[in-house]
Amino acid sequence: MKLRIIIALVTLALSLLPISPARRSVAAGRPDAAYLYVEIETKVYRKGVEISSENPEERRWYFSNVVVQPEDVPSYSLAKKKIMPYFSRNVMDPFEARGFSLDYGDEDVRICGETSRANYETRAEAEAERAKEIEYRKGQGGNIYSFELVWDSTKGEEVSKPKLIYRDKEQPNYGAK
Repeated sequence: MKLRIIIALVTLALSLLPISPARRSVAAGRPDAAYLYVEIETKVYRKGVEISSENPEERRWYFSNVVVQPEDVPSYSLAKKKIMPYFSRNVMDPFEARGFSLDYGDEDVRICGETSRANYETRAEAEAERAKEIEYRKGQGGNIYSFELVWDSTKGEEVSKPKLIYRDKEQPNYGAK
């Protein structure tokens, strides 16, 4: 009997102690929010014109803004189910309508660049890593563009706003706005 009373008192005392849960980001009302950015490597050339020294291929990277990872798609299928359709509809299709081709494949879409992480706990951490990746790409021989990733939008370039952020003087630059 004494043992039960002692156990009950210890349990009661422990339940009254303040316990601080692991600190997580609170974004968009989600205490478990994860942040990410997307990097897409592409090849750009004039539609219907053979690639040659007069019409070379342009190497180009697109970096998205930092966003909260959506809850409706697991991270392992995020590239195929959300990112690639968004990029094709809102960046590639409007660009190709101006007479250019923009090619990329599954292996060219990287969530959080070349890091082994799928997401970050804070926006600041993701922003810092994105900036590092952009700096690294500046030495890789290609032009770098940013674009806005807005999960619930389908308004094309009006929302995605592709913008040149680094121009490699050794690369052609097709269709820059």
